Amino acid sequence: MTQNPSSPAGKKVKQAEGFVDVGFSIPETYGDDRIIILPRDPYWLFAYWELTEGKKQEIRKSYGDDIFDKAQIVLRIHDVTGVKDFNGSNSIGFKDNPTSLNAQNWYIRVDFPGRAWCVELGLKTKDGKFILLLRSNIISLPMDRVSDITDEQWMLLTGDYDQLLKMSGLDKIGVGSLEMAKFLAKRWEMLSVISSGAFSGVSSFRKPIGKERKFWLIADAELIIYGATEPTATLTVSGKPIKLNPDGTFSLRFAFPDGFQEHAIKAVSEDGVDERRITITAERKTK
Repeated sequence: MTQNPSSPAGKKVKQAEGFVDVGFSIPETYGDDRIIILPRDPYWLFAYWELTEGKKQEIRKSYGDDIFDKAQIVLRIHDVTGVKDFNGSNSIGFKDNPTSLNAQNWYIRVDFPGRAWCVELGLKTKDGKFILLLRSNIISLPMDRVSDITDEQWMLLTGDYDQLLKMSGLDKIGVGSLEMAKFLAKRWEMLSVISSGAFSGVSSFRKPIGKERKFWLIADAELIIYGATEPTATLTVSGKPIKLNPDGTFSLRFAFPDGFQEHAIKAVSEDGVDERRITITAERKTK
């Protein structure tokens, strides 16, 4: 605050504040009726949608003005693995997740990794009728274990490798190859999510104004289940057959996102007479 000589005596004039251009704001809606799903990890996918007022009016004309009040809003998750020309009624199976129309985005947990999924946003009436509002694209989630393919060798050209290294920040710290691979994978996952614009409020990822600090932290977790039984036994984990090592040992590696997991382990003797069961549960809450 300073006194301006050209202003009346005794009056104080507030100095103009500096202007910071933060670019164009991201619109909340785009005027398109659509739902998009994106993979997060083997057990989770992310859905975001927009339902215009024009589409809502069409539904009201067909089913009554109070249809949105009487019916439940649900996300219907279809397993479409191996299905050609999915039409809404020819999926392998589906389940309904209640949601809110105004939420506009939702995380969805699926029961099986390594499968293809399609999501429909719709209204479910009291008599069980499903009214389709929007149908998503189809995506395939990865498996929850290390690939069985071990004879492939992957390489990066030197120039591409150096560029990835600099973008990840690993050229400034000393880490081993395993840590480097994990860090790069996580970094690219974060970059792909941010660049997709999938999350509402994506503008919150703007870099803070001021001097950049190079302090950072990344942390993640995996679930490893291991054990042993008779080498001739038949082993299943969550209903899936598992190949034993020659000495009867086994080791499985799972993605461990936030949420609850249950893994039922069953061993059956070679003659089918004896059977043993162990169930392992795990829950992760990242704060």
